Amino acid sequence: MKVREIILDFTSLLDVMMIILFFFILFSKADVETATEKANQAQSSYNTMMEEAEKTKLENEREQQEWREKASEEWDRILSADANAVNNQKALSEYNAGAGVYFNLQGVENSNVWSLSVLSGTKKTGTISSEESRDIREKIKDCLKKSGYSPDDVIISTLTYDGDSYGTETVVPMIENAITDVQREYKSLYFTTINISK
Repeated sequence: MKVREIILDFTSLLDVMMIILFFFILFSKADVETATEKANQAQSSYNTMMEEAEKTKLENEREQQEWREKASEEWDRILSADANAVNNQKALSEYNAGAGVYFNLQGVENSNVWSLSVLSGTKKTGTISSEESRDIREKIKDCLKKSGYSPDDVIISTLTYDGDSYGTETVVPMIENAITDVQREYKSLYFTTINISK
């Protein structure tokens, strides 16, 4: 009997295996690149989130600091308002008892001739005449000092005049403006104008 030789040809099989291996390597490399790209994106996203979190934290700290400062200022204002309320009430009580400052406009002959008496309670502390009209502000401040008032004191005052006198329509606004100028330094100087002609 004759033995036949069997020849196995693996060339086709090797070709198929090489093609499969080639595609495996190619796609695995693509997967690695995709995974690397995703990892880089994740790292970048994480870094951005951390930066935003840090900024937010700093902003929150600044906002909290600003809030604390505002709260502190508001508290100081409330305490100051309470202290001012006490001082205002005291000054009002003294005014009701006859203390306070009284500006009495008298002897108005015309807008160029007039006299302003300044009283602290019942005590006359000075007179300002039309001849001193350029220094009304300084004269009023001198009278307040003579009365024992300092710029920090609460002062309640009145300006009285007879509206029927000729020239008061010019003199009264001039005196009111001078008192308003004094209020820049004496911040708690309150005054009202009273026309006694009615």
